Amino acid sequence: MTNSLKEALAELYVINSQYEKALSLFAELLKPEVFEFIEKHSLHDAIHDKVVNLMLLDCKRAVHLLIQHRDIIPPYEVVEQLLHASKSCDKKYLLHQYLHALFEVDIHAGKDYHDMQLELYADYEPRMLLPFLRTSQHYRLDKAYEIFAQKEFVKEQVFVLGRMGNAKEALSTIINKLEDIQEAVEFVTEQHDDELWDELIRQCLQKPEMVGMLLEHTVGNLDPLYIVSLVPDGLEIPKLRDRLVKIVTDYRTETSLRHGCNDILKVSHLHFTTLVYLSSILHVC
Repeated sequence: MTNSLKEALAELYVINSQYEKALSLFAELLKPEVFEFIEKHSLHDAIHDKVVNLMLLDCKRAVHLLIQHRDIIPPYEVVEQLLHASKSCDKKYLLHQYLHALFEVDIHAGKDYHDMQLELYADYEPRMLLPFLRTSQHYRLDKAYEIFAQKEFVKEQVFVLGRMGNAKEALSTIINKLEDIQEAVEFVTEQHDDELWDELIRQCLQKPEMVGMLLEHTVGNLDPLYIVSLVPDGLEIPKLRDRLVKIVTDYRTETSLRHGCNDILKVSHLHFTTLVYLSSILHVC
């Protein structure tokens, strides 16, 4: 049957109020007005087998429709249809669009597909990986690490290693691959593990430049004198003198601020005590 005949037949079905039959033909013909037709005649129950065509017609509108009515068309039906779609369409991209939108609406609704979703994010939207990793509890850590190792997504590897309990390996990855001391310090701080601070120093001592950068991030976390005392004889640290001068200056500034705050608190306490005393006298009078 030609498309012209199908279209004519669909119109006859509409005239005879055979809306589901008309919908099948409109979907097959990829008619843009099919979405309005579904809403107008409340045909949500009739789109179970039309997921792929609707997605091909208008992915954004189809995803919105499918998620809005996921009680009628559950995620497993949508995913199964997309997985078995013809090779002519980019089914992985369609899956990504649907699962991403579903996750934003309900983080648990597509939990059975979160391993798959990791791969899809890695392929289509890597920036969403870390937010997804932090939010979802339904993916396999080993699977996630395998994906990130293949793609060389270092920050994601670090996150997963931390979740696995491999804090030392995660720290090593930050230092050797990211070469980001600030991130290393933040990571160790979040772990609340004193031994990890020693591990941070030990690994940095293998790279002179890293020792110098570590000294710039010691205020409130590490004793710079302790770090310097561990530096092996003969190890040249770039800009060591300038960095030590900055540490001393920062320390003096911090000490001065602390003393200033203490003086202000003392004055405030005196004023408060005086006000309380005067208030008590006036109350008696």
